[in-house]
Amino acid sequence: MNDQKLDLILQKLESLEFGQAELQQITSAIRDRQEETDAKLEALSMDVHQLHGVVVAIKENIDELNKSQQRQDKILETLAVRSLEQETDIRHLKAN
Repeated sequence: MNDQKLDLILQKLESLEFGQAELQQITSAIRDRQEETDAKLEALSMDVHQLHGVVVAIKENIDELNKSQQRQDKILETLAVRSLEQETDIRHLKAN
């Protein structure tokens, strides 16, 4: 082989090595980005899990409030009936 062919082969080999190094840098950057994305996804997953717990607690509180409201409605209804009965009794007493 002559020197020109060897120089051409050497140039192509250097070009391939440069390209390979560039690909390794790109691959490394992609891996780093993937790790960052994974960390962000994990943080979001934890946030969603925490929010789910908060939503469950809020639903339980709403259920308790609804039950309490129903009890109060029954009490008010009972008190209203008693009040009407007492007013009727008072009218009867005044009439006699």
